[in-house]
Amino acid sequence: MSRRLPAALAAAALAVAALAGCSVLGDRSVPRSDLEGAVKQLMEEQSGQPVDSVSCDGDLAGEVDASVRCTATVAGEEVGLTVTTTDVDGNDVRYEVRNDSATPAPTSSPSEPAPSPTSG
Repeated sequence: MSRRLPAALAAAALAVAALAGCSVLGDRSVPRSDLEGAVKQLMEEQSGQPVDSVSCDGDLAGEVDASVRCTATVAGEEVGLTVTTTDVDGNDVRYEVRNDSATPAPTSSPSEPAPSPTSG
């Protein structure tokens, strides 16, 4: 089997931001099993390829910037993911999934002009 498949799915995981709204239960968290199923489904939808399984370390807290680590198994290879809460609106939690091994694209910042020497 081609080693490009996990790379394609990993890239798809990076492309997915603010994936979906999930119900938050009384303890203000997205249960681990719900999160695993949602991440698996979203990765498959984004890539068009099957994901063997997704396993997360725990529930995702319903608080902005809360995160949980997950591992997706694709074609027998593991892909490390971080799921981070981006927004909470009532009982809906929005989150993004990022590939832990991918290097983020550099962000361009406006260049500041060099200070000019002043005479005093």
